[in-house]
Amino acid sequence: MISTFIESGAVPTEKALINQHWVNGGIVVKDRSLTSYGETAGRSGLAIPGFVDLQVNGHGGMDLLSAKTVSDIKQVSKSLYSQGVVGYLPTLITGPKSETLRVMALIENAKREAESDEAKILGIHLEGPFISTAKPGVHPLEHFQIPNLDLIGEYLRAGTVSIVTIAPELPGAIGVIKHLTAMGIVVSLGHSNATAEEAHAGFDAGAKTVTHLWNAMPPMTLRSPGLVGVALERDDVTIQIIVDGVHVAPEVVKATIAAAPDRFIVTNDAVAPAGLGEGKFPFGTFEVEVKAGRAVRSDGVLAGGVESLYGSLNLLLDLGVNLESAIASMSSRPAALIGQGHIGNLDLGAPVQVIPA
Repeated sequence: MISTFIESGAVPTEKALINQHWVNGGIVVKDRSLTSYGETAGRSGLAIPGFVDLQVNGHGGMDLLSAKTVSDIKQVSKSLYSQGVVGYLPTLITGPKSETLRVMALIENAKREAESDEAKILGIHLEGPFISTAKPGVHPLEHFQIPNLDLIGEYLRAGTVSIVTIAPELPGAIGVIKHLTAMGIVVSLGHSNATAEEAHAGFDAGAKTVTHLWNAMPPMTLRSPGLVGVALERDDVTIQIIVDGVHVAPEVVKATIAAAPDRFIVTNDAVAPAGLGEGKFPFGTFEVEVKAGRAVRSDGVLAGGVESLYGSLNLLLDLGVNLESAIASMSSRPAALIGQGHIGNLDLGAPVQVIPA
């Protein structure tokens, strides 16, 4: 299932998903924007909104933390757009503070200079440095920090931050979560060794979501549900999950969606090799190698994903997830989580893509 955005013309689709409701008939597009729909009986294909991805570390050969120029950031935006993404959060893993601030400035400039063939930068996702040394993933331990308002303030002054990932069990975390929530910034719990009680405390303080559920956190057990169990149990928590056939087993993906059918969001934690083939690529302060669809560090630790959201959509449909919910998980739901609901819906003036029926 591969598609690109329609440039211009009448497209005889079977139906279009307009504001999360199917409308029979074709569509008309001009200059990449939907101008009318439902006027022509269609034959094949489905018109759907562009995707929204809340966790993108890199794409098309470019790692965001390695970016040196605005053009480097735009390379990521263009590559994402070519794979159906209309909006995203450039995501910065833990790194030297000076480098993080430098790249945040580049992202802000790229946002101002956006072109029509680029995925729109909707904000910034800080995946570190306020995470647990017990669950680092591939984040470099030497740059981890205890949550504190002074450092948070430096980051917030450097760019438009939409999501901050925090381990709620860290000293000072609850106060920072409350502060960010009061500012309208989404807090996501992740890279965490939290107990169930600590996870509840984080959500009660204002955290709304979880960064790549199941990954970089303890597994749920019978008497120790941890962050996973709490996120699945609480109806006020939006679950972000990687659906690429690598990070989380299909059975676990299916069980997760069964527990949270209307509150799961798909991301693929994309890294620089995403959109390309096999090879070695930069990622922050180290290198990752892609083989057989897996991006790994030299020690074998998974280092992000390379699957497209088209691929994720196919995987969800193979698991029996209904099409509307699958599409919402990578369009309207992630957009709504960060207060950008207009981006994740297909309506007049929006970019439109067509997938096979």
